[in-house]
Amino acid sequence: MTNPVSGQADDPADGYIPGAIKFDLDGEGSDHASSLPHTLPDPASLSALFGKLDITTDKPVLIYDNSGMFCAPRVWWMLTAMGHSNAAVLNGGLPAWKAAGHDVVSQPGEPDPQDFTGTAGEAWFCNTENVLAAIEAPSVTIWDARSRPRFEGSAPEPRAGLRSGHMPGAVNVPFTELLDNGTTLKSPAALKDYFAEQDIDLSKPVICSCGSGVTACVIGLAALEAGAEQVTVYDGSWSEWGGDPSLPVEVSHD
Repeated sequence: MTNPVSGQADDPADGYIPGAIKFDLDGEGSDHASSLPHTLPDPASLSALFGKLDITTDKPVLIYDNSGMFCAPRVWWMLTAMGHSNAAVLNGGLPAWKAAGHDVVSQPGEPDPQDFTGTAGEAWFCNTENVLAAIEAPSVTIWDARSRPRFEGSAPEPRAGLRSGHMPGAVNVPFTELLDNGTTLKSPAALKDYFAEQDIDLSKPVICSCGSGVTACVIGLAALEAGAEQVTVYDGSWSEWGGDPSLPVEVSHD
């Protein structure tokens, strides 16, 4: 996918892990009937897409991206939300694969369409009403994966028309701080240490947000790896919240 901050898209010249099937998160992996980027498609559309990509509800799926740890967790989250229980994210993605000396090929694999019959679960994604309720409920923690300047409101949003700042009471958990060398998710022990240093209580339910619901899944996956049990992703994220003047916003810079 294209990084909305850097504007850099995946380069096909990077190659593919042999047999890998391309998943276009910017394309078929998003609902383009929505005005928001990367909106989750409806369950019927997701089932059709996963089946088209040679996925069944119990077939093992390994997901990776070209950046290392950026958009692959979003695809894992989507699959898991549709009832798939045997998906995993390749930690470090394509860079780690290459660094280990493995071969790549110039073209993706050809899928053999299947019948995907998953059932959507309600616990994996949430909406604006859920976030508003969480703001009033101290038992729920809202995490924001954006950079600290964007969270604080001292840097503009990369998408036009969005306010700067964050949701009231949200905690900043920049997804880049959960990575080693910018590409690999830290170990569960290191993640637990990070959250402890940030005074974040993993026993509380967590709502994860970011710019458009993509890197929210990185910090969501990190939360699960560190032992959190109730984690959901705000699908609209800041693209929805920051664009709606009726929703409350806080800034934390001088």
